[in-house]
Amino acid sequence: MNQDRARYGDGLALLLVGTGDMPFPTVPPRVDVAASVVLVDSGAPGGVPDPGPATVVRIGEDVGRGAAVNCAVATLSPAVGLVAVAPADLGWPDGALDALRAAADRHPRAAILAPRVRAPDGTAIPSTHPLSRAVRRRPAPAADPGDEGPVGWSSAPALLQRRVALDSVDGFDPRYPGRLDDLDLADRLARAGWLTVHVPSVVVGYRAVERPDPAAPCRYLADRAPRPVRGLLRRAVRP
Repeated sequence: MNQDRARYGDGLALLLVGTGDMPFPTVPPRVDVAASVVLVDSGAPGGVPDPGPATVVRIGEDVGRGAAVNCAVATLSPAVGLVAVAPADLGWPDGALDALRAAADRHPRAAILAPRVRAPDGTAIPSTHPLSRAVRRRPAPAADPGDEGPVGWSSAPALLQRRVALDSVDGFDPRYPGRLDDLDLADRLARAGWLTVHVPSVVVGYRAVERPDPAAPCRYLADRAPRPVRGLLRRAVRP
């Protein structure tokens, strides 16, 4: 693992991802830290209006967030070892990225560092979940733990990710365009020995967004089911 870590430097890249249902704002959000800002245009309506000093990765079609992030990460310099991923219109509060980077130093086995999430009215949006390799009819409710530490997985819209950890599992699985892409990634990272760490001292504001994909639960189960039932589950997945 030490040799793997040496592949990348300690640089930080912020990926702001615009997709078919998430256009870029007229003015990209301000970033208060030294970071390489990359605007990832995956079929966002209107494209990128004014990138300013940011780098633009244009994919040409809406391939989904996971595939868009994978494409953008592949373009980054080896000097970049940490990647922050957020929707195109999410603004990072002053000091938030620095605080997550400091948490990454405190938790060397953390592949994902997740902030607390607040709605526009100031109420907390619970975003941490137990990690399960089965999608249950009544899943455990999301939580908002008050202490910093490992959790199962996080559905926070903004996440700081360790690049070497992403490499170890080949990044996001592009077959998960909906809300289970973060769960799938966290599960595969956990199997590889990495952690998802909740950092409640860092708070980002965002509205709750549901992007349901009816096929995602069956796909998630099929990927993890015993071989005799795997084929039956995969028949339920949309082509």
